[in-house]
Amino acid sequence: MTNHNKQIVEIQLGRKLRSEVKVTTRCHFNLPVVIKVPPNLDDGTPFPTTYWLSCPMYTKKIGSLESKGLIKELDSQIQSDKNLYKQWIGRQESYEAERNDEVDENSKIPPYGGVGGARESIKCLHSHFADQLATGKNMVGNIVEELVGGYNCVEPCIDKDKMEKNTAWKVEW
Repeated sequence: MTNHNKQIVEIQLGRKLRSEVKVTTRCHFNLPVVIKVPPNLDDGTPFPTTYWLSCPMYTKKIGSLESKGLIKELDSQIQSDKNLYKQWIGRQESYEAERNDEVDENSKIPPYGGVGGARESIKCLHSHFADQLATGKNMVGNIVEELVGGYNCVEPCIDKDKMEKNTAWKVEW
């Protein structure tokens, strides 16, 4: 990742990155939306979330869906619908296998679980959505994508000239 992209992602997240990452998805302003994180961070910490959402617009929108109980609702649907469960568990297993294929053989503690490290429930809509944007394989992320819509920022979230948050940026639903 270029130092420029790293700075942008750190501004978006409001913290320093703990590992080298790769931008997998960009918005209409060519800013990072999803980053790919290695299975173990630089200090060896296992990190089960391969695709991480960095976009502040989507982070806020999805946080709103979570606060309204969408995780519980979708978990309930998955448990009661065999077809949905089959799709969900299939992606959980393929996600874990894809991530584990990238684990360094010298890793002391490999990560575990499917999307976001979950084994028995959705856990986090942000991680399912990031997986969907990066791979197109996540049925939960696809549902979230239908609910939050596409990129609709009028202003970029980052002022690239000043390398800081853009004060003119705001979330619009």
